[in-house]
Amino acid sequence: MADTAVITGGAGGLGLAFTAALAALGYRVIPVDLAGTDRVLDVTDPAACRALADEVRPALWINNAGLTGAGDLLDGSDDHIERMVQVNLLGVIHGTRAAATTMLADGRGRILNVASLAGWAPVPHLAVYTATKHGVRAFSVAAAAELRATPVRVCCLLPDGIRTPMVDIDDPKHLMSFTGRRLLEADTVAQAGLELLASDRVLASVPHRRGGTVRLLGLFPSLSFRLQGTIERRARRNQQRAASERRQ
Repeated sequence: MADTAVITGGAGGLGLAFTAALAALGYRVIPVDLAGTDRVLDVTDPAACRALADEVRPALWINNAGLTGAGDLLDGSDDHIERMVQVNLLGVIHGTRAAATTMLADGRGRILNVASLAGWAPVPHLAVYTATKHGVRAFSVAAAAELRATPVRVCCLLPDGIRTPMVDIDDPKHLMSFTGRRLLEADTVAQAGLELLASDRVLASVPHRRGGTVRLLGLFPSLSFRLQGTIERRARRNQQRAASERRQ
């Protein structure tokens, strides 16, 4: 019987890329989302996460569901900010706890949590989103350490901006998704996730070379502040180029 993989946020973007990549490897893939998938799951409901894990007994669980928080700190509605924290952080915690419980009982399993390069360094105009992704990274490392003597493994992927419907090329609020020269393709990120799962590492940045730079900015906030204007100007050029290329 094929191993089962659950992918949250499975209705589009990176979730679809993970679904295709794992199906090609022979997994029985169960993408879940609030809509657009055969199975519905609200990741902010811990009981629902546990029920799904108990039912399907996954060998792999990918916590991919997330909401964007692009825009200035004071612009977002209270409801959206609370929902973003619930989905991006609590959803990962609930999914990890549910999956790990059944995996420990079954004697094996792997959990991949999707964060962001914003989980390495605080990003202006993405303040709350950044906080959730820092939380995902910290939680993943702590969970990996706690479970390291068990047959259950936890790891965390931190990708740069991805070309998905979540990133609006024409919206200035999405500026900071374009700090890299080009948006990543979803299938490239999914492949990096599979490579991380096949390795002994807990964390992986995508692309790897950007991870080191971003971590440096996270360690030295004063440097980040001094470079903020330069970074934003570059991001604006990259976003304008992406919009121009799409129209061609």
